[in-house]
Amino acid sequence: MSTRATEAARPVELPWEEGPLLHTEPPTPPDEATSPDGAARHDAGAQTDPAPSTSWCDAPLASLDLETTGRDPANDRILAIALFRQGEDGGTPVPIVDTLVDPGPEVEIPEEAAAVHGITRERLIAEEAPPLETVLLDVHAALCNLAAEGVGVVIYNAPFDWPFLAAELARLDPPRQLPDCALVDPLVLDRHVDRYRKGKRTLEAAAEHYGVVLDDAHEAAADALASLGVARAIGRTYPDVGGLSPQELHALQVEAHGVWKDSFNAYLRRIDADRDPVTGNWPDR
Repeated sequence: MSTRATEAARPVELPWEEGPLLHTEPPTPPDEATSPDGAARHDAGAQTDPAPSTSWCDAPLASLDLETTGRDPANDRILAIALFRQGEDGGTPVPIVDTLVDPGPEVEIPEEAAAVHGITRERLIAEEAPPLETVLLDVHAALCNLAAEGVGVVIYNAPFDWPFLAAELARLDPPRQLPDCALVDPLVLDRHVDRYRKGKRTLEAAAEHYGVVLDDAHEAAADALASLGVARAIGRTYPDVGGLSPQELHALQVEAHGVWKDSFNAYLRRIDADRDPVTGNWPDR
């Protein structure tokens, strides 16, 4: 989709988190994206900082990805969880959790969501997916360990996955809270370091741009591994970002997301778009 400020205004259907960081002069709208799995929900928390001599890019990293029934953490549910850990040598990532999960037989899986990630009720039954509650306990314990060790957790578009995980943990009995993990969001970083690149900012587009393999998009493990590769590629391509401490990186991501949000909302106002503005801060719970 190509629109200039001088053209007639028309609505933007793009999920905001997958568009590029827009120009201020001149304005360039984002391309349309087709993925249903994204939403704007944010709030920054305190982060655990590893040894100050180690930049996030050269340190061990973990990576998390979810597949869900929709975009709303308050009502939709998780269907797949992948959590990997990779050493500082950049070797083969090791799966901590990598499984389909069943949120319960009463949970409907919309056709539009299944068309994207391929997870249906029949598949959950055929592959004997474990109960979501059981897997969440393992994920929570693993994230607590990662936070205690100061290992950063890569999440492409953290304002989608992180609030989803928080909502599911809150449903447990007793409820759990997300630990203060140091998050690395390649989507936010890519918009920051390459602000004026045209085109989509989906994970598929980012992986292609940075030369990272993504063979099976919208499969949790494949997305988690590609996100990890994109994060390290950005850090190594842009040393000013890759050399930051985890605390400095956190501050940068909060600021960069705010800059993008203000720019995008200004664009929506200019074209009188029929959609709500982006609200909140990065990364939200």
